[in-house]
Amino acid sequence: MNQKTLYDCRSLEELKETFSLTEIAKFAREKDLLEWLDENFYHDEIKKISGALDDEVTDAELKLLICKIFNLELSKLNTAELDEISAFVSKNQRKELFAKYADSGSNVAYVENQNELVQALKSGAEILYLYGAEFKISIEIKNKTYIGCNNAIIDFTCDNDVDLDERNIILEDLQIYIHYPITLKMDNSKNIKILNGTKKTLGVRPTLQEIFEIMRGRYPFESAQNFTRRAEDIRGAAVGAVLLVDTNYNYEEGRFLLQPQWNFEYISIFKDFAQDRNFYLNLAPKFAEQLYNNERKLQIFADFTYCDGKLTILNLYFETNTLGRIAIESILRALKKKISAAATSNFFGVGYGLDIITAYKD
Repeated sequence: MNQKTLYDCRSLEELKETFSLTEIAKFAREKDLLEWLDENFYHDEIKKISGALDDEVTDAELKLLICKIFNLELSKLNTAELDEISAFVSKNQRKELFAKYADSGSNVAYVENQNELVQALKSGAEILYLYGAEFKISIEIKNKTYIGCNNAIIDFTCDNDVDLDERNIILEDLQIYIHYPITLKMDNSKNIKILNGTKKTLGVRPTLQEIFEIMRGRYPFESAQNFTRRAEDIRGAAVGAVLLVDTNYNYEEGRFLLQPQWNFEYISIFKDFAQDRNFYLNLAPKFAEQLYNNERKLQIFADFTYCDGKLTILNLYFETNTLGRIAIESILRALKKKISAAATSNFFGVGYGLDIITAYKD
């Protein structure tokens, strides 16, 4: 906690060194900042800030204005302040904001997708602000700091233990999705959430061989009943993953639209299963925000069954640490509740998809 008060500061430089942007904005709201500026003869600054207060600007607008007026460097802002400001401005303005307040040596970069990250690394940037999306980083590129904004996530595909500290790779304010049961040494990093993508199955663990055998269909002379039993033994098989995207959340309907990435082992069945179909996650806004902030990338698990001569998907779901098991819904399933199966078959003509819909447990 600062021992100094606002009135102990005698210059803008001292003010910026002593207080955070959030604290300075609070002083402005309470009019103490205007009084301090007047005492220290910053008359132009008084006009701009008082005019903004008269116009009843939002907190984000006020903080952005203070950044510009006081020439605050990006490195002086914390992640919460960056998120608040960057979410308020347009994409182009956001890039300009980051560029303007980056170090003059151009060793700071702001990126919004993987291609921009690659280009920034090629240009020699050492501090990289990753905004919003999913990124991959190379552990072979040493002496880098990656800072997440707007809930950015790193997809970490290394299959061996990694000492990030030894490589001088620092991570801050990021979620990390790991694919293998590895250990990351990162004592110099902070505010990191590790998401475990290493689970291949839940509960009884069917082998890949068993799953492949089911995908090939019934054995010659095998009864439908025995094949059904074998199919239903495949419970909790990992079949893909999905990245939650905030812009895909419909607040009025309370659901995320999902864009799954299916594992190649299951492509034959999911090619038909996912065709002409949208998947979504029903969650109230409060729970959607909790899940997004804590477990943004999730594995998809499936239960199988045998129905009407076809191997089908019985259930799709996530197993989360935040909210427990969450079912993945299908828009076709919702339609089924309103229209009879026969009418739906005649109207949509999707055939195989409807066989799977009828296999869902309501």
